[in-house]
Amino acid sequence: MTSRALIRWAELHERRARTVPAIVAPLVGGGVLAAWVWWRSSGGIAAASHAWLAGAMVAYAVAFMRVPFQIYWRGDAALLAQLPIEGRPLFDAALVRCVRGAAATAIAAVIGIAPIALLDGRLAARHAAVAAVLAAAAGLLLPGVTVGAAALVVQGGAERALRAATALGGAPARAAPQASAVPPAPATSPAATLGALPGFAATLVLAAVLLTVPWLSGGESHAPAPVVLGALGAASVVAAVAARAGAAIMGRILRDVSALDRQRLAALEIRPPTRIERLVERLIGEARLGYRKDAQLMRRRFPMAFALGALAFGVLVIVGLAQPSDPTPWLAAVIGGAASYGLVLARRLRRPPIELARLSATLPLAPGALARAKLAWLLGWWMVFVAVPAVFAALRQPEPVSGVALIAGATILVIVAGASPR
Repeated sequence: MTSRALIRWAELHERRARTVPAIVAPLVGGGVLAAWVWWRSSGGIAAASHAWLAGAMVAYAVAFMRVPFQIYWRGDAALLAQLPIEGRPLFDAALVRCVRGAAATAIAAVIGIAPIALLDGRLAARHAAVAAVLAAAAGLLLPGVTVGAAALVVQGGAERALRAATALGGAPARAAPQASAVPPAPATSPAATLGALPGFAATLVLAAVLLTVPWLSGGESHAPAPVVLGALGAASVVAAVAARAGAAIMGRILRDVSALDRQRLAALEIRPPTRIERLVERLIGEARLGYRKDAQLMRRRFPMAFALGALAFGVLVIVGLAQPSDPTPWLAAVIGGAASYGLVLARRLRRPPIELARLSATLPLAPGALARAKLAWLLGWWMVFVAVPAVFAALRQPEPVSGVALIAGATILVIVAGASPR
């Protein structure tokens, strides 16, 4: 099986599974972003630039988060690992999926630049350059880092990599474990590495792009913007080339990551509910059994939900304390991104391994109790990590009405998604 043949097979499968043309989503997303930027352009080029950057960062953050699911967290990963396919074709097919996802996001981002192009063509070109660099990061850099993270897990270097990332973040180093006849349990979950290292790389990319904010609206940036963007583009190419050079391990990556997912769910690890979970259980009555089941499985299977929720909480608190002169784009970016992830969580709550209809039917629950339990978990996550700090951030601004309206709209969207039977 060659790379070209596998890519053709994957394209055929995706076309058959698709209900609408692939171009529809980027066109609609770009139109929404352009309308948002046009509305904000009444406040000047800086307001329009901030609005575009906030929307683009949300879109690219979603593209970054999708990369592991394009590579090894796929429904067909275990099947592909069993087929007699070499590692390089597997990597090439995954890279093509990532590049196409990045290209779709870039189309939406470029469409959103249209109102800025009507105001200043030179500044519109700068925004297009940022969109291109972010697309390169989503299509090349993140896949390279993601494959590297999986290779570390497969080859046993995951704990060292996470320790280095922790040190870069400023956390104190752990003391080396003392020698013992009994081998210590691994301090780092391999699954944490699979999500944490790509997340760390995505955070670095977005933080670097934030350095160019003044340059986008015609001012002086905190760092030479062409140098920053050029470095990100070069790093993206180098990461993709390096990952492809070591692509022979791709089959083992798919096999071991699939086995790791089964191992995580097979091990018995029952922890008591948290205080917030106990409070929610008291409020939902007979649905508490289903809620506890969902809370246990979500905490074990999708720890990234809590990591991203904590990140959104921190950013919203910082916006509230800092009181920026134009907070609307940043509130929209964080709340919109969190709402998008909330839609993903609503879907995960209703799919295996969280929900197994055959086993759930054996639980002593009244009809509709499982649906209420899932809505309760999703609303609890939303209220703790997003709604409460977002209200704080909005009320701290001179004009809180738009922020509160944004929170209300996003909350309604999350409730509808949580209550939906599909």
